[in-house]
Amino acid sequence: MNNDLSIVITLYETPIEKLKNLEQYKNYKIFILDQSKNSNFSLIKKIIGKKFYYYHSKKNLGLSKSTNILISKLETKYFLFTQADIIIENESILNLIKIIKKQNDVILAGPIFKKNNTQTYDFKNEYKYKSKLDASLLICNTEKVREIGFFDEDFFLYWEDIDLMHRINNSNFKMVQVLNSFANHEQEKSTKNNIRITFIRRINFKYGELIYDFKYNKLRKIKLFRQMIQNLVFLPFNIVIFKKLKIIENISIIIGIIKFFNFFFFKKK
Repeated sequence: MNNDLSIVITLYETPIEKLKNLEQYKNYKIFILDQSKNSNFSLIKKIIGKKFYYYHSKKNLGLSKSTNILISKLETKYFLFTQADIIIENESILNLIKIIKKQNDVILAGPIFKKNNTQTYDFKNEYKYKSKLDASLLICNTEKVREIGFFDEDFFLYWEDIDLMHRINNSNFKMVQVLNSFANHEQEKSTKNNIRITFIRRINFKYGELIYDFKYNKLRKIKLFRQMIQNLVFLPFNIVIFKKLKIIENISIIIGIIKFFNFFFFKKK
């Protein structure tokens, strides 16, 4: 077992076929916070086949808060933040560890995400500095992360990675992409019962976008009210002609804006 690295994964109603991907991390300490309605402990135990650290919350705490909870429990020098639908070979993990150990100014390192299994790369350099990385899988220096903070818990699901990288780019720390480390996203199956998940995602994407604009850009309240009115006007029309995706879009934007107003008036202080 590699004692320098912990794996940090949060789950929310994760399909069984994606839980099976946890087996690829069996050589490391694995920390899981599962926010599914029902516990997946027994199933994950069969998949991993070794000791792991499992926490279950029936309440959906959001990606930012749940990840920060796990980070607070770590004792290793480095951790790998990832998601259940990411595929990565152990050699690529070791290459990530090698670079983050060697570069004292690096707080985060990420792999190259391959578009397909046959794609190959040939680079002379081991890594390159980046201002932005794919946050689906990141190896992180635990001490440096605790100094700057990881995800801002004002963000529930989306934009927390953009916020983190904005803060890193305004600090003395660096991010690198490791050029001999590769990962890919497991193809997500399209199912009818994903409508609820899509709805939740769109609400929180809009909410996160507004939080980010509030923190770093000049948020124009007139534009915000205009978006609200436009979607309130188009919603009945889309219901009449039964444009399902447009209905979801209208409602999710409206709720996302309402969530932001709740943050703006009651939580920002």
